[in-house]
Order: sequence, then C-alpha cells, then structure tokens
Amino acid sequence: MPAKILFLLLALTLSGCASLPPPSTATAGAAAQSTTLANRNAETAQQRLAAVAAQRGEAERQFCPNWQQALDNARSNSVGCAQIAVSEQATCWQAVSQWAQEESRYFHALAPIFQGGDYAPPATQAARFFDLAQGWAITCQDGQKACTAASGHQQMDHSKNAVNQFCRR
Repeated sequence: MPAKILFLLLALTLSGCASLPPPSTATAGAAAQSTTLANRNAETAQQRLAAVAAQRGEAERQFCPNWQQALDNARSNSVGCAQIAVSEQATCWQAVSQWAQEESRYFHALAPIFQGGDYAPPATQAARFFDLAQGWAITCQDGQKACTAASGHQQMDHSKNAVNQFCRR
C-alpha cells in the first residue's frame, strides 16, 4: 500500500512538471543577462584577488627592509632625545611618541594583508614593539629617571627579537 501511494505522488509530481509551459523569450533573456553578470562579477573578483596577491607580495618584500629602517630610526630618535638639552627633551620625546604611533599604525595595517601567512606573526610583533615604544616615549617625557625606570623593556626586546629573527631567516 505505501508503495502505491508513493508511486501516485511521484506520478502527480512529474505530470505537473510536464505541463509547465516552455520558458518565454523574456525569461531566457533574463537568464542570459544573469549569466553575463555572474561572469563579469567572477572576472572582477579574479582581478581583485590578483591585485591583493600582488599587494601582499610587495608588502612581504618590503616588510623586513621597512622594519629595519624603522628600528634604526627608533634608535636614532631615542639617542637624539637623550642627548639634547634637558629643557627640550619633553618636546623631543613627544615627537618620538607620535612617530612610534605612526609606525605602529603601519605595521597594524599589514595584518589584514598578511592574514594567515608567514608574515602575520612578525607584523603583529612589529606593531606591538611600536605600541610599546610609543608608551615608553610618553614616559620619557617626564625626564631621564622616568625613562630609565620605565617598564616594558623586556616586552619591547621580545617583540624586536622575534621580528629580527624572522627577518634573518
């Protein structure tokens, strides 16, 4: 009995399909337009993917040289602030803090480009280094003793060493 009911239901369903009218010219035109649009969107997506891959490749090639230059500038700026007149040091450290913030933003901006790749962890460490450097420079605005006593040196060294190790490979 259940097999008969299933057969009848199947026959009714199939007979309903057979009685559908053929697609109209408008329907066929709309389908063709949809196909064309889908192909165009797929091509655009492929072009964007290629552009992102090129951007990622260039960012990877520039990562270590940019890191090294930023690190050299950080050293130079810090030494420069420590060597100028005490009355000018607060202004100097404020400028270093703003510069470190810009470097941090740069390395943070690389995160979505490097996401899931080998460069993601060192980019995160580079950003962290400059986040810490910014805070350290702010502390140094309060004078040499505050600068020397500031915490975070170990964390800065850890981040710096991680990036340097990556760039030496």
